[in-house]
Amino acid sequence: MGARRWGIGRVDLLLTAALLVLPAAAVLLLPRQWLADKHLDALGFALIVLATLPVLVRRRYPIQALLCCVAVQMVYHALNYTHDIMLPVAVVLIYTVSLTTSRTSTLALVGISVAAVLVSASVPQDGSIGAEMISPLGWFAVAAVGGQAMRLHRALLTETSERRVAEERLRIARDLHDVLAHHIVVINSHAGVAAHLLDERTDDPTLAPISQSLHTVADASSGVLAELRTTLDVLRGNEVDAERHPTPDLAGLARLVAVTTALGVQVELRIIGTSRPLPAAVEITLYRIVQEALTNVVKHAHARQALVHLEYDADEVRVEVTDDGLGGSDSGSTAGYGIAGMNERAQSVGGQLVTGDGRYGGFRVAATVPTSGAR
Repeated sequence: MGARRWGIGRVDLLLTAALLVLPAAAVLLLPRQWLADKHLDALGFALIVLATLPVLVRRRYPIQALLCCVAVQMVYHALNYTHDIMLPVAVVLIYTVSLTTSRTSTLALVGISVAAVLVSASVPQDGSIGAEMISPLGWFAVAAVGGQAMRLHRALLTETSERRVAEERLRIARDLHDVLAHHIVVINSHAGVAAHLLDERTDDPTLAPISQSLHTVADASSGVLAELRTTLDVLRGNEVDAERHPTPDLAGLARLVAVTTALGVQVELRIIGTSRPLPAAVEITLYRIVQEALTNVVKHAHARQALVHLEYDADEVRVEVTDDGLGGSDSGSTAGYGIAGMNERAQSVGGQLVTGDGRYGGFRVAATVPTSGAR
């Protein structure tokens, strides 16, 4: 948990370990004349460790990591230890800063770092700077340019991805409007006309249930059209009028129950606990889960009765839909994408979904969602 809090990943651990091994390998493998006059001792290795440890937090605190490293390196170079051994750490941190900050900030930080290191390295040389301190400047420049190039490349990829997503959303919006909206309008118009004609046939009472069913179809299709318009506005990036097109919430469960009852399944809504406003994502998630579960009851379960159980707790909300019809394996309610969609909705707000045969027969859909709506 501590490593995660500081943003330390596996790559950072491996990179830090490699940067710590390099100095020891250099001392053991490089010829003595390649090293500075002052051989690395315990203090030198301690300074190398202190300068390398900031690499662990370079992702979350890139600027602070570079400045801490430079501060330690100033002491290291002032004591005239082997200068080149510190080069890999500085290159890594300069690259990270360049990758995560603007060009101006990168130039300023790299300039400050180079100046500080050069000044400290000149102390044991009576103010002069040796050639061994000039050559690493090229690597610093490569690291800074490479980081900026990678940052621009990532920005370009993000922009391209966002543009493709926007184009795909517009394509989906067009398809929904051209195909789905057309058919729903046809259903709505024909159901409304048929219901109106049957309402005028007062001489035949047997037509009243048919007329009521047609009115239900017309009302349901009108609701679908309203929600479809809202969805199209969202896909196109338009501002949605919350008053004209309110998003579904738990207050609409009563209407869902009434519509399902009108379709021939007697549904009871049972609420336990004190209802209270919840985040919009939580309310629409629970509403859609109940809506899909009741749709499955009507389409697949062949049930006569169903129960919608909504329970408010201190930190979570639970909803359960059960019926007295066929079980999941017999009703076909597990086919298609309905249950997968409900599960994805529950997970999107940090909840979980359980489906299966009910305790006393039928099918059961139960969802538990935290009231915060957090993932």
